[in-house]
Amino acid sequence: MTRVRQVVLVLSALLVVASAIAGPNGRIVGGIDAVAGDAPWMVSLRNSINQHLCGGTLLSNRFVLSSANCLSGRLATATMAVAGSRFLNTAAIPYYGIQIITHPNFNVNTLEHDVALFQTALQFILTQSVQPLPLSADVIGVGVRARVFGWGASQANGGNTNALQFLNVNTLSNDDCANFLGAEGWRIGPSSLCTLTREGQGICGGDEGGALVLDNYAIGVASWGIPCATGRPDVFVRISAVRSWILNFI
Repeated sequence: MTRVRQVVLVLSALLVVASAIAGPNGRIVGGIDAVAGDAPWMVSLRNSINQHLCGGTLLSNRFVLSSANCLSGRLATATMAVAGSRFLNTAAIPYYGIQIITHPNFNVNTLEHDVALFQTALQFILTQSVQPLPLSADVIGVGVRARVFGWGASQANGGNTNALQFLNVNTLSNDDCANFLGAEGWRIGPSSLCTLTREGQGICGGDEGGALVLDNYAIGVASWGIPCATGRPDVFVRISAVRSWILNFI
């Protein structure tokens, strides 16, 4: 790396910390602070003025997996990925995008196949705190205890948190999920994977794109829910339904 590029990256990192956005007390609803080493694959995707948009999962030194709904319509070159810290306001190198690749079967109405890949212009520098997460090939069943991470809000329309949060959740059958969701149940399809714990716990705005994790493998991508933590299921995209498509690129 040339000295000029090193200086540019350092200055960019200082700009990131200077303008980092951390809303008041926002978090995954009912979540717990993550600790160092919990999620070295967790990425904050941000706009050009450094506002957190959604979560992402580092899959390799050039690709981040996130939500298509979050990235649709965005310019890759005006979007950045930041990794390596549990805190949004920590100085970190911003990695700008070169392209956004949306799943060809993404349905904007149901949000089935709600996944996209964010490819960075420069390679991530992999360290102990910046590591890819492998994709599970397993079809996840019912009653599986998994974990979701995010910087999302603690209530509908709330701000993002500074500290990364996690929440332990349980998987549901798609039939039960559709029944619990009532009028929104028609949106559940083969690529959907639902979770539920109890009222007062769940994902919220800003958590989209984050990984649902089991035994250090990604099993889902956070997509949508009925805002927020109202005692109804949260909906993820099953990694098993999109894994082959992802592996074509990374």
